[in-house]
Amino acid sequence: MPVKEVLQKGAEVLTTKCKPVVDFSAAQAVVDDLGDTIDYLKTTYGFDRGIGLAAPQIGQSLRITVAENPQRERFIFINPEIVEHSGTKIPTREGCISFFQYRGNVPRYDSVKIKAFDRTGKEYVLDADGDFAM
Repeated sequence: MPVKEVLQKGAEVLTTKCKPVVDFSAAQAVVDDLGDTIDYLKTTYGFDRGIGLAAPQIGQSLRITVAENPQRERFIFINPEIVEHSGTKIPTREGCISFFQYRGNVPRYDSVKIKAFDRTGKEYVLDADGDFAM
């Protein structure tokens, strides 16, 4: 289980625009590292679920995120795009493992429709609401 260090505030990759994934086979290791790191964080910190972890947080400037919905189903989002969203933004109290000591109210859409690719390169569309829409 190759667990990666989660980079913290100040790491340049956290503020740099990520590159889109073009080689899905090369992205497999990053997807696996994100999943393994989420599992480790859930166990180490007693998190109920791994809401989400993005590739820049483990030092990879790629558009990849792994997240779990409230039912604890895991999703892989490669090159995700919000294609529709509610008109309503709700201030959501949230934190980030890369800014561990900070929590803030962030305005987020109540619901979104996301277009992304799975780990095999197959495009899909997903509707999400609540904290999974974050």
